[in-house]
Amino acid sequence: MSFRMPDGITPVNAKEAFEDTSEIEVKSSLPRWICLRVAPNLELKERVVRFFRGQMATLSPDLCEKLSMALDELLSNAIEHGCKVEPKCAFEITYIRTARMILLQVRDAGPGFSMSEIQHAAVNNPPEDPLRHAEWRSRMGMRPGGFGILLVKQIADELIYNEAGNEVVLVKYL
Repeated sequence: MSFRMPDGITPVNAKEAFEDTSEIEVKSSLPRWICLRVAPNLELKERVVRFFRGQMATLSPDLCEKLSMALDELLSNAIEHGCKVEPKCAFEITYIRTARMILLQVRDAGPGFSMSEIQHAAVNNPPEDPLRHAEWRSRMGMRPGGFGILLVKQIADELIYNEAGNEVVLVKYL
């Protein structure tokens, strides 16, 4: 079974969507396989998320919004923690869509991390202390937050990090 767009819905071509910026390189623009290399810029991230929201417009509005939120979080992490907003760094996003699933893969050029060592994230809080990370973030002078990966885990059917911790794959079954 192959994925087919419903009648009347035409996805925007990635090359056309990003032809006006050199900070986004389109590596693949097939409707079912899109790959972008993007400079670590929050404004570009918002544009990329809007683009992929459009690619997922045939999903239920709720699922489209949840996947867009998950993508936004993964790209924010790639920019803030992976690339550390370093202009020479970049992240890559791959979107693959079949009749049965959507795969989002985000890879940044940063050194990566160990999931068990990120004390600033709620995903590592013990059940008896669900806000431990908030105290840690405050002590370290970090902005409030730290719920992103926990949120993404609730949306994804599978969330897999590579060994280095600088690449993540989100799978959502349809």
